[in-house]
Amino acid sequence: MRRLALVIALASGLFLPVTGSAQDGETSLFGSLQTVFFNQKSRLTYGKLQPWGGTEYREERSTFAVQQFDIFLQKPIGESFNAFVDLEYQLNYASDRRWGSLSLQEAWLNYTPMDELSLKVGMLYPAFNNLNEIKNRLALLPYIFRPGPYERLLRDVFLSEDYLPEQAFIQLYGAIPHGDVFWDYAFYVGNASASYISRRGEDGLPENDLNRNFEFLTGVDPTEFNMKLFGGRLGIRAREESFKAGVSLTHDYDNLRDTTRFPPIYDGIRTPLIGDAARVRIGADCSGSIGDVRFESEVIRVLYDHGPAEDRDIELDQLFYYTMLGYSFTDRLFLYGSFQAGRDIFDVTSRHRTITAGAAYRLSDDITAKAQYIVYQNELEHGSHVDELMIRFVFLGFSIVL
Repeated sequence: MRRLALVIALASGLFLPVTGSAQDGETSLFGSLQTVFFNQKSRLTYGKLQPWGGTEYREERSTFAVQQFDIFLQKPIGESFNAFVDLEYQLNYASDRRWGSLSLQEAWLNYTPMDELSLKVGMLYPAFNNLNEIKNRLALLPYIFRPGPYERLLRDVFLSEDYLPEQAFIQLYGAIPHGDVFWDYAFYVGNASASYISRRGEDGLPENDLNRNFEFLTGVDPTEFNMKLFGGRLGIRAREESFKAGVSLTHDYDNLRDTTRFPPIYDGIRTPLIGDAARVRIGADCSGSIGDVRFESEVIRVLYDHGPAEDRDIELDQLFYYTMLGYSFTDRLFLYGSFQAGRDIFDVTSRHRTITAGAAYRLSDDITAKAQYIVYQNELEHGSHVDELMIRFVFLGFSIVL
């Protein structure tokens, strides 16, 4: 019963008390932990002879890690309000050793005056495709490593904020019943992307990439209102939760003032491209189950409108998609396979694809053993030659409900 209550709470995004003893007005404390061991074998093959006299580089590494630890707080307030906080620790976090990271991922107040209408205010994961709102709910997911930009540990590799609206601060949403389905809707607004937010510089003083003359705070958005995040999702969902589909759309800006955020594949002159690049994300998702078969798919298309790039015939648009098909052999054992692919073009074309096979076995209501095998391939087209990167991962781990 405890696991069923937790799954309902996690899936709803409202995080109802899971202890069974919390009364109205009491704060519930719970969490999730994912520990892993992984082996990584990498091979980089250059399309032309390198200065050091070779064309191939290989490496192997293995490690144990606390991949992610989340502390959740939830408090019902009266009949219509509830508040929620998610504090996230990553990769063996230790501040004195500069390991991993600690961050506040969600902190919001939700108001639901009726079943068809809710308002969420605070730091929140906005509705975008299927995974964005539940990417930190590790107890719900069969994966150890989540698909592409949804994997929190890869947010700087994939530049996740390019693909996903990582945070919003106001979201109006609900579900309108119609026969055997619900029509889901969500509209939201939030700060500009994270790279714009003021931070502490090397001199210890607050700074940002727009106007440092008036900056005296860190963690705030220095941009004008028209540069904020605006977005939404419209979808359809079966009443029995066997099917869900939707389309998503956002508009904001990419901070190309910060030249350290240019993709690593770009080795051209950066100064002429500096500016604020208008960005539109378009997403589509479809997920559900037929008997013991479970499926989910998403596609994300990122379109840019940036005059300096167009003048130099540099395309900035991006693409990512994935699909997963799995089968529940028993109530405890779930096996799945997944394919991911995408393309980035920033003067150099980068194509990547990932094949994954995995298993999740529920040892008890609170503990799930997971295994995942991943083959990642990336091709960089330089015109006269192509560089190829291949990485093979083997992951073993446990997902634990606390």
